[in-house]
Formats: sequence, C-alpha cells, structure tokens
Amino acid sequence: MTAELSETVERKPGTSGIPVGYVGVKDMCRLFGKCRATIYVMVADGRLPKPLKDKKLNLWDKKEVQNWLQNAKFCQ
Repeated sequence: MTAELSETVERKPGTSGIPVGYVGVKDMCRLFGKCRATIYVMVADGRLPKPLKDKKLNLWDKKEVQNWLQNAKFCQ
C-alpha cells in the first residue's frame, strides 16, 4: 500500500469518464503500487474486490476499496 485513498484525484463526471466516488485501474495501480496486470490477478484470486463494469471502464467503489484497505484483506 503506497497511498491513501484520499490522495487519489477526485474526478468530475465527463472529464475522464470516471464518476465521482469511483476509482479506475490507474488509481488502483497507484494506490497499491502494482501494475495493471497484477491488479487484475489480485481481483481474480479474491485479494481485491471485483470492479463494476461501465461501458469499457472497470470501476471500483471508493468506499469498498477503503474498507479493503482498512481491513487489509489483500496480500502484497
């Protein structure tokens, strides 16, 4: 874990395609200090919550990710 969730950029709807209250895979990579492929491996084996699908985007609910960070349900 290299960053706190509050340190991720709050985006407005329409500017990046990511609605406020959600984080994309780039934010997840920054948050956990892992590459995109590792994030998806961690999702596949249950170490991270599954993302929601929005068109072509994979989005994680910030509150759900925050809970995972607080409960340390992932391995590094």
